[in-house]
Amino acid sequence: MRLSYQTRQALGVTCIVALTVIALSVVYLTAQAQALLAESELRGRMLANATYQRAFTLVRSRESAAADLQADPGLRAILLSAIGFAENVTYATITDVRDRALVHSSPTLEGTVVPAQASLEQLLQGGPFTQLRGVWEQRSYEVTQPLLLGDERFGSIRIGVSTVLIWAGLKSALKPIAIVAGAAIILATGVSWLMARRFLRPIHVLQSGIARLREGEEDVHLDLPDEDFKDLGTSFNALSQSVSTIRSQLVEQARRAESVVERLEDAVAIVGTTGDVAFVNAAMKALLPALEPGVALATAVPEAHPCRVLVEQALSVRASRGPLIADLPGEDGEAGSQQQLMAHPIADQARGFVGVMLVARNVGALSQLQTMLRYSRKLSSLNRLLAGVAHEVKNPLNAMTIHLELLRQKLGRRAVVPVGAGAGGADPPPPEGLMSHVSIIGEEIRRLDQVVQGFLRFSRPEELQLQPVSVAALLQDIVDVVRPQAEQQGIVVELEAHHGVAIQVDRAMVRQALLNLALNAIDAMPSGGTLALRARSVEEQQVQIDVVDSGIGIKPEHLSRIFDLYFTTREQGSGLGLSMVYRTVQLHDGTIEVESTPGRGASFRMRLPRA
Repeated sequence: MRLSYQTRQALGVTCIVALTVIALSVVYLTAQAQALLAESELRGRMLANATYQRAFTLVRSRESAAADLQADPGLRAILLSAIGFAENVTYATITDVRDRALVHSSPTLEGTVVPAQASLEQLLQGGPFTQLRGVWEQRSYEVTQPLLLGDERFGSIRIGVSTVLIWAGLKSALKPIAIVAGAAIILATGVSWLMARRFLRPIHVLQSGIARLREGEEDVHLDLPDEDFKDLGTSFNALSQSVSTIRSQLVEQARRAESVVERLEDAVAIVGTTGDVAFVNAAMKALLPALEPGVALATAVPEAHPCRVLVEQALSVRASRGPLIADLPGEDGEAGSQQQLMAHPIADQARGFVGVMLVARNVGALSQLQTMLRYSRKLSSLNRLLAGVAHEVKNPLNAMTIHLELLRQKLGRRAVVPVGAGAGGADPPPPEGLMSHVSIIGEEIRRLDQVVQGFLRFSRPEELQLQPVSVAALLQDIVDVVRPQAEQQGIVVELEAHHGVAIQVDRAMVRQALLNLALNAIDAMPSGGTLALRARSVEEQQVQIDVVDSGIGIKPEHLSRIFDLYFTTREQGSGLGLSMVYRTVQLHDGTIEVESTPGRGASFRMRLPRA
């Protein structure tokens, strides 16, 4: 079990206090032991000196030393009084060189060998722990002094000192020491715990804030209570704001990246190192419907499937595999498509190899797109060629129009012949019906010129001036223009559009296209009716604009041709209006559809990109 920082700090302080108390107690005990031993040694030395002085006056010769010492009652009294002089003195004796007792405080031991004990003086010369151990062992030590006769040693004075009573004294002193030590340890534990709670509370608050940040909480704000930690709290709050901002940016970038990948025409799937699917875009779901995030690749895809084989190879060698061209079956046994498969390893700087990205590209669709591109280039070249031809046709038409007008003027002058002018040699009048032929030629030239003008206008490249345009304001402008003409024909104009909807278009071009649709709708209701203009937002970032009338409608056989250049069902029509509408919608990457029932009106549905 991992202890908290507060508990560890309290235990640390308690241990330090406990060790300090124990160390001081040991020092105290060793000092006491040393003092008691020194006192005992001093008392023993005093007894030995007193005995020595008495014995020195009694001994006359080496041969009579034992008899002289034993015969003196004063010496024996000194030895007996030594035991009462100090509590820890256990015996006093004078021995010869063979350790045989000549005189002993216990007369019964006289004549026996008294084993030598450790020197109390040497014990005092040892270290404190040696002295304390000597006391703890509760044994006897001796204070000795040699007896000399001249320069020759003939015996020793030995005072026995026991450490039993010294140890008993130390033990009696241990109880108050233990009580004081225990109280100090308990007090230190309590104080250290309270201090830890007091001083570590800001750290706990910081730990809590960091944990909240780690869990994904945004804008974590801390108010640290201590004035000393206020700067730290301010720094943490700034860090929290930065982390939240960076996290939001990363989430937004990830969302954008996922949105981009989701909209790719290429099928994309990401498989982790364990073989579980982590991400699948819409194109891959259409290709392999069983693939879902969290599902194992081995469960969703058959073993021999090219996608599974390629991914498993990339996972095993941690390197790119492919491209592989494979015919993948469609759903429910339908004909599939030819796909180019590639598998690439995904590496993370922190974690290293994390998975494989599978990419499937529709080779058939790509080939079709390339064919369309080549066809578009050919059409563009043909368009430029036809535009040049139209220009070349327009110049002779202008000359023909001028000369035809001159011819009409000459024929007009000849048609007015004054009375009697014919005999004077004037030009004869023009043949009957010649002027009508000239008029027909003029009309056909003008019609051909209109065709050329329309073709040039339709094929001329346009540079779009894209800008956000309010749909409601644009439709209101159209309504204001067509309402006078509509009211003259008994037509009710309805407008339905939200002011918050805007489109990204060239305003002039789209306005002209909508105006053409509205005027065509009015022309289709000679006996009155209803013209409705509606706009609303739809999916895929588009705005739908409907122009609906209740007029005569469009015949079914004409629906597929109404956007063709120069196609018209009206005698005065040019066949350019709806063609220009269709071209405008195409230039804006939009769509236009038409629905109509003869006798019930028509509905044009235009979709343009939302701003």
